[in-house]
Parts: sequence; structure tokens; C-alpha cells
Amino acid sequence: MSGSGRAGVHIWAGQVPDTAAGQDVALLDERERHRFDAFGDAVTRARYAGARAAIRRTVARWHGVEPAAVRWGVARCPGCGSREHGPPYVRLPRSEWRASVSRSGEWWMLALSYRVPVGVDLERRSAPEAEAVVRRALTPEERAHVEAAGEGAQRDDALMRCWVRKEAVVKAWGVGLGTDLAEVAVRPWQDSAVVQRTGGGGAERWAVREVSVGEACVAALARPADVTAPVVVHGNGGGRTAARA
Repeated sequence: MSGSGRAGVHIWAGQVPDTAAGQDVALLDERERHRFDAFGDAVTRARYAGARAAIRRTVARWHGVEPAAVRWGVARCPGCGSREHGPPYVRLPRSEWRASVSRSGEWWMLALSYRVPVGVDLERRSAPEAEAVVRRALTPEERAHVEAAGEGAQRDDALMRCWVRKEAVVKAWGVGLGTDLAEVAVRPWQDSAVVQRTGGGGAERWAVREVSVGEACVAALARPADVTAPVVVHGNGGGRTAARA
């Protein structure tokens, strides 16, 4: 699908049931089916199949093709060159839309960005993240910000806001969690933070901020800081909300 009239970043998010549907499982490709079979419990399998099928159907609608025509690929990791853990991309149908996906429990999220790298991440507010792991990913300033949030739900929310921003940034970079997240300063006290990075082409600036996809989740979006094209969040009913770029 051409980007004419639909440039920028488009975001969808949704929730899937805890029981696997046959039509969802039938849409999985070989790589997805292998992962589906490897999960140890029925609920995890159902959520995975439902999320992957929903994402595939959304990509198909956007490109005007049947869901079965959508093919995913794995790009080379910009850090090490491996195709085992590189960023995902829509291999078919061919287009200039870049993709990023995220899952947390029964929730899924998809971003399509016209010609520009993008990273998104979402987490359920009730997700059982290991606090010690998340805290090790914080900069000293972020750790102080979390401590100032107090105890209980407010502290958990501050931690989660740090985490989703960091994951969105490294997904946009294409390198994933192999990066030392404590070196990725995402400053959640700012509405939109600029993350500095030295890449192969020199100094880079990436903008990261939260995106509202519902009260049950915390979500974030990252893309190059010089991009000003709109961000559009698509509602469950097909509506659209233009978010601040």
C-alpha cells in the first residue's frame, strides 16, 4: 500500500481470549507455529496465537490483502549481523512500511511506520515483571525518579514507564535487549525524551514517549527525533485518534 495520505506512524492494540481459536492457529506461519508448540500451557499458547493472528489480520487490512498473504521476515541485527534475533519486518506484501510489535499477556500492539524506523512496547500494569531486573536497567536519575514515586502502584507504574520506553528505543534501533539498558536514558518525567546514540553513521537522536492504548497497559513509541509526521492510534472500533508527534 502506498503511503499517500497515510504517512506517519499508525498504532493498533487489542486483547485476545485465553482459549485458542482454530482460525487463529491456522494463520500461524512455520516459525510462529514452532513457538506456539513450544509453550508449556494452553493459556500462553492461546494468547500467542490470538495476538499473532490479530497482528497479521491488521497488517493485511492495511495493505489490502488476505491475512494468509502476509509473510514476516527477520532482518539482520544491526549490532552483530545475526538473523536469529534481528528486528521483524513485513516481507510480503512488499512495501515501504516499517513494523514493530509487542505482546504482554493477553494484550498485543502493532505499529506501522512509513519509511522510518519505529519501536513500540507495551506491558500490562499487572505484569509480574521482576523488579530487580527492571531496576538494574535504570540510570541513577531514573532510579531516583522511581524512588520519589512512593510505594505500591505508583512505584510500579514509574518502573513500568521506564521499562516500556527503554524497550521501545532498542526495538527502534533494531538491537533488542542485548543492549545495556542502563545506558539508555529515557527520562520518564518528560513527556517526550530524546535519547542520544552513536551509530555507524555518527550521532543519532531518537525521541521516545508514551502512547495511550488503554488503562490496562503502559505503552511507548520510539522513532528518530527529527521526524514530525503524525502518530495515529486506531481504536478498537476502527476510529482514529491523532497523537502528538
